[in-house]
Amino acid sequence: MKYVKRTILVVVILIAFTIINFFVIRGHYRVVFLSNGQEHRSVYVSMDRDDILEIEDISFTKNNDCCIEVKAIQPGTVTLTAHYGSEDENKEENEIPEDQIKLYVHPSRIIYEKDYIGSVGNLRIVLYETTLIFLIATINLIISVKKNLRINMYSYRIMYYAGALVFSGINLICWIATLFTSNHLWSDRLYSIYTGITGICTRIPIILIPLVLAFSVLLSVSNIVLIKKEGFRFRNMLGIGLGLVLIIMTVFPIILYPLMDSVANLHSYLHSYLGYHIEYFLETVFFSVLSYLECMLIGTMFGIIVAQRHVPDFKQDYIIILGSGLRPDGTVTPLLKNRADRAVWFANRQKEKTGKDLYYVCSGGQGEDEVIPEAQAIKNYLLSCGIEEDCILTEEKSRSTYENMKFSKEIIDNHAKWIKIQEKEETASDSESHIAFSTTDYHVFRSGRFAYKLGMNAYGVGARTKWYFYLNAQIREFVANMKAQQKRHFMNVLFIILLIAFLFTISFRFNIM
Repeated sequence: MKYVKRTILVVVILIAFTIINFFVIRGHYRVVFLSNGQEHRSVYVSMDRDDILEIEDISFTKNNDCCIEVKAIQPGTVTLTAHYGSEDENKEENEIPEDQIKLYVHPSRIIYEKDYIGSVGNLRIVLYETTLIFLIATINLIISVKKNLRINMYSYRIMYYAGALVFSGINLICWIATLFTSNHLWSDRLYSIYTGITGICTRIPIILIPLVLAFSVLLSVSNIVLIKKEGFRFRNMLGIGLGLVLIIMTVFPIILYPLMDSVANLHSYLHSYLGYHIEYFLETVFFSVLSYLECMLIGTMFGIIVAQRHVPDFKQDYIIILGSGLRPDGTVTPLLKNRADRAVWFANRQKEKTGKDLYYVCSGGQGEDEVIPEAQAIKNYLLSCGIEEDCILTEEKSRSTYENMKFSKEIIDNHAKWIKIQEKEETASDSESHIAFSTTDYHVFRSGRFAYKLGMNAYGVGARTKWYFYLNAQIREFVANMKAQQKRHFMNVLFIILLIAFLFTISFRFNIM
């Protein structure tokens, strides 16, 4: 119901904007004759019909461009001729320099150049409206991000809202800059507004080029170090792969036109009306897809960083330690050791602050190349740290992060019920157990997502890892999160492409650009 009300509100606002714009642009038009470097002191304007338009004002800009303001009287076609000089100057008419333009007054009183609807003017109001829309969207997205962080910081909505906030914020800055820097003679034209709107998605990749290059170089360096440290694996190449994809997708649309224009058979085609639209359409699609990818990447990294920096309240009953690979001798790897150490750190801090103890849940099954279950290896390490065995529970069936959470939840529920029975109290509900989990920092967000999906009100603590491993792991988490929502991302990208195709079809049909 809330979604329906919001949709109705958006539709009403769009209708209101349309009505306002219609009354603003109808009946008035500014004709601009370029001086081409020539200086003119006066101009005389004549019309082949005086019952279609009325001349309201004639002026010159600093560049000596002649601006003629006209007002519609009735529908029809009229030709305006600008004679540079005075009407009563003592010279033959054919000696006076002149310019001509044919205008059409639509029955709706909208004026535009004949056969060129993109020339519709007086639309600078749309610049203010678009800026206002991005301002409202940016404020709303900031509120949405904060709200969802309070509700569930492991929600995919965090990715979408944060990515959309980047998109909206950058465009807000660009449209504000346009208000102060655009040429007033042309910024009120329909074609100027149209290219501004269709170019919304092209701004972000261009603005982010320095950041993308720096990020790609850093990814490549970290991957090279990672390969040297841990050997060559496909997953250790993800950073280099994504960096190359971002650079290629950023550069390709820019060099697309010169590349195609250099081919003899395509030169004349590209300079045709249809060729221009096709080239611009392909460029816009490339930049739009890249813009979406970059915003989702930034949104994902934002979600991961916020999740890994969060420390749960010190009131937990259990902390789950998520397993990972073991050494050949069955001892914990540095990565798994950091997870266990982070859990011990949290338990000690909780004990200091609240005096409350908690139970450790070691989670992880036995892989084909492992001599013991990961849970047992974690338990052995905790025992070596001085943790009492009565405080350690083990879950040895899981083969993935999702199963880590699922099977650990079952153990926690059963253990909580057993404690209540031992204390001769009523059976506790699942929600009464306060649960935390410990994993590597980059892995907190996705792990929390699995916990939330299983109905666990659990929050994670992140263990730090090496810088060269962290960056590549961020990319793996990004790929995993995108894959988890691949249908939604596909539909979003498809919608963007179809919308661009619709806009370019309208432009081609009605000669807007």
